[in-house]
Amino acid sequence: MKNNELKKKVEDVCVYAFKEDKLNAALRRDGRFINAIFKKQCALYNLESETKYEMSKTVEHLDGKHFEIIVISDNNQPDSLDFQDGVLSDDSTEMNEASAADLKENVDTNEHPINTEQEETQKRNTMKSTNPATNSPKIIPHSKEILAILRAQFKDLQETLKQRENLKNKSDILKFFRAEYDKCVQSFLEVKKVKQLMRLSDSVCQIRVEGSARGTGFLLFDRFILTNAHVIGEFDPFTRKLSKTFTAVFGYEDLEAKETKCVPVKEHLAAYYHGKINTGPYLDFALLELKDADEITDCPGLLSRYIHGPPPNRGGICIVGHPGEGVKKMDPCFIIGKENLQEAADKHISENVNFIHVMTQQSLAEKWEMHDNQIIYNSCFFHGSSGSPVFDEDGYLIGVHTGGYAYKGENCKTRSLMEYAYSMQPILESIITQAKKSERSDILKSLSEYKSLNLN
Repeated sequence: MKNNELKKKVEDVCVYAFKEDKLNAALRRDGRFINAIFKKQCALYNLESETKYEMSKTVEHLDGKHFEIIVISDNNQPDSLDFQDGVLSDDSTEMNEASAADLKENVDTNEHPINTEQEETQKRNTMKSTNPATNSPKIIPHSKEILAILRAQFKDLQETLKQRENLKNKSDILKFFRAEYDKCVQSFLEVKKVKQLMRLSDSVCQIRVEGSARGTGFLLFDRFILTNAHVIGEFDPFTRKLSKTFTAVFGYEDLEAKETKCVPVKEHLAAYYHGKINTGPYLDFALLELKDADEITDCPGLLSRYIHGPPPNRGGICIVGHPGEGVKKMDPCFIIGKENLQEAADKHISENVNFIHVMTQQSLAEKWEMHDNQIIYNSCFFHGSSGSPVFDEDGYLIGVHTGGYAYKGENCKTRSLMEYAYSMQPILESIITQAKKSERSDILKSLSEYKSLNLN
């Protein structure tokens, strides 16, 4: 900030801009930021989604989000960028030494470095030009002590692995690790699988409420979109009329994407359930009906990729959605078996001990409300990705990504211990039941065309 007193008193500032403004122009017009931000190659970094936005991007989809300014490269911007968007740079007012020091301090303490090709080249050039004596590898403090601890633990780890996986000797252990490594490497790397997922991802959309991103959804069949109930928010429980205007946006794969298809959603919910069904499964879904599906005739209904059956308890999965209310992304990961939940939780706690020090294992366990129709995994998808489809290793639809066991981590950033989806079978059964009750013959007729479903 230009005003050092302001920096001492507030944690954040709010910037207003027009939708079509680019970040560079919006921050310049604001007038509170030092000139170094516009002279160096900077970007905005979203702490929640861990996404960076270059200064040439527009602000249209960044409303209400929280950022920090980071430096991608210390190289100065090209001169032409000083006049970007018709906003002249203030060359007459040089950055004072205090402001320069502030920026350097922020860069040095930045916790989210972004390695670009240009930055890597700069690092290599710097290394070449420095004294060879300074390029010698640095000794890690207490490395001998750490190595001794690891070696001391290795035998116990081997014995634990033998018992858990029923392995008899060292050769069996090596084979086990090779097999596990091979599974991790091979999952979702076959070109055929990637192409299939790319085609299926065309049916995934961003759910927006009156223009603002709210979550993710996907074309389930015909003109009906499936998402989470908690994405929808409040509505009239008697008429099922939505209180706000919803839109399904297909093809949002780039911040400046011009080929997106924004399809309005009808004002009444086609089906909905949020909660536990008596003693049965827990549901969190909403079925939305598009007003006009002519624009997405080339998108496959993902119900065609569903096979009736219980959710898997192990294996690889892939989630496709809009995490952080941003562009469409994929995340391949592995299911955590119900029997391995505590082990996975302990691993997460040990790796994040500085952030979870106020939480005990007991308090974590009390927050776990497990249901038979849950599929649990570790994913980088969190806010904004609710309602994303979850595919198994063969590209079949098995669930709807719904949430995670959240806690407040570093810098009050919401983190998650584990994430989960709810399986498709109970959701589809509830949709069929509600369609019969509300006499939606059009929904039943569309569902009857799928051999994987039994409408009775």
